Amino acid sequence: MILLADTSILIDLEYVGAIGVLPRLAPCEVLDVVLVECENKKQPRIIQNIEDAGITVIQTSRDLAVKANSLRRGGVSTNDMMTVCYAREHGRVVMAGDRPMRERCAEEGIEFRGSIWIVEEAHRLRLVEAAELIRWLTVWPTVGRRLPTDELEKLRQRLRI
Repeated sequence: MILLADTSILIDLEYVGAIGVLPRLAPCEVLDVVLVECENKKQPRIIQNIEDAGITVIQTSRDLAVKANSLRRGGVSTNDMMTVCYAREHGRVVMAGDRPMRERCAEEGIEFRGSIWIVEEAHRLRLVEAAELIRWLTVWPTVGRRLPTDELEKLRQRLRI
């Protein structure tokens, strides 16, 4: 399995200082256009942290952009569709944090994962202590991440055991 990270996942992981966890779960890639989208004033080191983590930056082509734009609809941007198209063509698992992106992946038959999966896998593989993972689950809602309340509570309970 090779992961293909979307902007929202990378930004969420940067908020908790955990971008380096992704490539420890599985080899990880990010499209160059997604990398540019990550740049923001609240997280001035995010691009450097992505590169330092060893996440592979994939150079995209105009052809991919044209194809993605022609398939774009709803709340999914051209860059999102570039991720979807690349994932489909190369058999990647998309790491997405926003619902429109996950829905589009499902429509296209592309495997996807999100923040909860990252927490579960980091715990299962013993990459991160449970207390730190619980901190992530506490931080994300404060920065605008909406995660399913029921699933979050079940996950918190499993981490406390």
